[in-house]
Amino acid sequence: MKIIHVAQFLGIGGLEKIIFHLAKEQVKQGHVVEIYIYDHDRSWVEYFRSQGLTVITPTLKKPGYDLSLLKRLKHDLSDADIINSHDMNPMMYLGPLQLFRKKPKLIHTTHGLDHIKNYPRAKLYESIVMRWCQHLIGVSDKIGNFYKHELKLNQKKITVIPNGIATYEGKITTPLRNEKKKWLCERHNLNPDKPMILSLSRIVRLKDQKFLVECFNQRPEYQLIIAGPPSDPDYNKEIKSMAKNNITFVGSQELVLDYNLGVDLYVSASTTEGIPVAVLEAMAVATPVLISDIPGHTTLNQYQDVVNTYQIGKQEDFLFHCDNIINNKNNFDSIAMNSKTVVEKYFSVKAMVEAYMKVYKNA
Repeated sequence: MKIIHVAQFLGIGGLEKIIFHLAKEQVKQGHVVEIYIYDHDRSWVEYFRSQGLTVITPTLKKPGYDLSLLKRLKHDLSDADIINSHDMNPMMYLGPLQLFRKKPKLIHTTHGLDHIKNYPRAKLYESIVMRWCQHLIGVSDKIGNFYKHELKLNQKKITVIPNGIATYEGKITTPLRNEKKKWLCERHNLNPDKPMILSLSRIVRLKDQKFLVECFNQRPEYQLIIAGPPSDPDYNKEIKSMAKNNITFVGSQELVLDYNLGVDLYVSASTTEGIPVAVLEAMAVATPVLISDIPGHTTLNQYQDVVNTYQIGKQEDFLFHCDNIINNKNNFDSIAMNSKTVVEKYFSVKAMVEAYMKVYKNA
């Protein structure tokens, strides 16, 4: 089977990690897999290629709706068996093409609903273009329900498939964590005697790193590491100017596993999420997490209470839970070991890819 994943960007983010894991596993299963990226952010193209994946990078799209891109897509994707588009922008091109053909099958994955909140016309576009795909995958129940109940799409062609991540196969020991903590301290000039806390995501308003900065400005005894690309330069500049000396900005990082193993706590203040890959990555190595009580986060407790949540936007509640976790480390480390088991059983790459292949076959 020839599978082509189409995405607007290949920057460093959760969506890109899911495409990476899907493609790697599908190649391992013997399929021919390509990743087609048509816009300007191509930060991870070379990394994907270095891992043996085929990435197609055509001429950059022009601003606005690019008719020449429509023609290129019609030509470049014609020999696929499955086209899997990722998020709405590719569907603005791939959807109309399905009006004139039945093959390849067009499967669409929606990774989040940020655009619905940010762009007034996005809901209208969704209601039109999503009717042209053979099947629609949402990464969370919230997304699935959006298509079923708000857009009234055919429920038979909607499937919820939670994001899956590569699970850690090694043994997690105290010496291993101490080794990674030492590495982090040397890398970023941190104090090994003070708690270290990680936030890893794009630096944009929807991730609300400003909330974290405001909270940890009140806790100089804790060290907060903010990792991720500054996708909103003005916002990045604003929160950096607010941050006290106990907050360190480290930019984009590829060694996510090492960071998660080296810290005492992972935090997220996101205001909207599908199934959050970065949180799953922390859970996969039994690092305690403290995350906002949005649907994309609370759904991680559907099988067992394994993540700690706080009332979104409430600094006092966040700091109460943060202090409790740091000061009762043994209790929360035990809960975090359960979170590792939940990730391995329900949110692994293997489980995700099996579900995708079933959709491809039956669409």
